Amino acid sequence: MKQQDVLKQIQQAFQSAQAQLAQLREAVTHTAELARLNSRGNSLQMEKEKAYRELGEAVWRMVQKGKLELPASLASVVKSVEAAEQRAAAHAAEITDILQEGEAVAARLKGKNDGKVQTPLAPRPKKK
Repeated sequence: MKQQDVLKQIQQAFQSAQAQLAQLREAVTHTAELARLNSRGNSLQMEKEKAYRELGEAVWRMVQKGKLELPASLASVVKSVEAAEQRAAAHAAEITDILQEGEAVAARLKGKNDGKVQTPLAPRPKKK
């Protein structure tokens, strides 16, 4: 009789483990589906943002060419875009200046060193 009780307990434990495994499998499947949907949502959001950016850039080019006039209610937005463009241009000019200075220094150093062998050592002290 004890052996039958042990077998019943083993069978119940096995069935319980199978039920838990099924629940776990369902939870994993559900989580994977949510992750897939979230990823797709992120992708769609990025597509939308790219489309808005392209639309905004196209409208801005038309405004700059004088082909489109924006309503006065967008004046603050236009000023913000203009200010951002000015800051970007100033930044680009600063980088260009630094690069040109570097090229000038390199050219001067190259001119000074033409024909000379460079050595990282200091010259020997003169004998007295």
